[in-house]
Amino acid sequence: MKICVLSQTLNSRTGAGVFTGNIVSGVKRSRPDIEFSVITSEDYIKPSFYHLLKTWPRIRDEIKKSDMAHALDGYPYGVVACLANIGISKPIIITAIGSGSIRKLGGIGWRSWLLRWAYERATRVTAISRYVAGEINKVLPDLLIEVINPGVDYDFYAGQSGEVKTATEYEYIITQGEFKRRKGYEEILPVIREVIMVRPDLRYVIVANESRNESYRDKLYKLMEDLGIRDKVTVRSNLSREELRETYRNARLYLTLPTNVEGDVEGFGMAIMEAAAAGTPAVVGKGSGADDAVLDGQSGFLVDGGDRGQVVEKILSIIDDENLREILSDGARRWASQNNWESKMKQYIDLYEKI
Repeated sequence: MKICVLSQTLNSRTGAGVFTGNIVSGVKRSRPDIEFSVITSEDYIKPSFYHLLKTWPRIRDEIKKSDMAHALDGYPYGVVACLANIGISKPIIITAIGSGSIRKLGGIGWRSWLLRWAYERATRVTAISRYVAGEINKVLPDLLIEVINPGVDYDFYAGQSGEVKTATEYEYIITQGEFKRRKGYEEILPVIREVIMVRPDLRYVIVANESRNESYRDKLYKLMEDLGIRDKVTVRSNLSREELRETYRNARLYLTLPTNVEGDVEGFGMAIMEAAAAGTPAVVGKGSGADDAVLDGQSGFLVDGGDRGQVVEKILSIIDDENLREILSDGARRWASQNNWESKMKQYIDLYEKI
């Protein structure tokens, strides 16, 4: 069996790259007989009509040589796969991931029409969270969607520290995610201020690439200054996987309050699962794909992100009650171990074999 995968990237420093790489390598570990060819935006599916036209024969040829195509996100990859498949008629799987699967779906332009057409033309549609599936079904209520949450590299994130040592001279709350509006930093920072008013020894650590989205980063820095907490916030960039693991492990809790910004959404909460594997419980704002990454009351808490008092209360309950934190920490590890990549690979292999 040969599968042509269409994706944004294989770059392991990006969420899309990790997701794509985990599917390809994970399936091949379990089933060495399955071959993959991967087409990405870095080589063939560039956002240029001229370039896409130039590479179109290669995309069609890769699909023709494969037994099926698997597009990771609806737009543009699902659309490209279905268009390139005209006259070839190979099975097409579209996995809906996040903004690219939702943002253009409800509009009236040609992109919206193409995305709806691709979903209805695909052989199978999966989604990485119940939220993403639900958003698609609001527009296409009869579309059957199978939810397969991403897995976590449990053995790595639950593993031993090794040689990497991370400074822990203070207790801190952590968020991992780029400086983007949908990450909810504008909602998080006022919460951090209220928590620090009660626990002035506490710090807030953001793991993000400081060189990306600089204008929004600077806006957040200004907000920190206005709130009087700039000296309480540390931004860590370019961490190795080992350093990231230890930064998760040493945190008191993981915090995220995702926001839907005109269809730009959190499709899942991969960092929440990584932190859970490291034994760090989470406080997560409800209403996005991140809901699926926390087992409410067992690996952390789902909260109303718009209710600042509730968010602060849950944070302080974990920070101040060591017994509760230990219970949630154990629960987080169990939750992550049940959602490792090996279990998810079985679902993808079953999907491929049924087509």
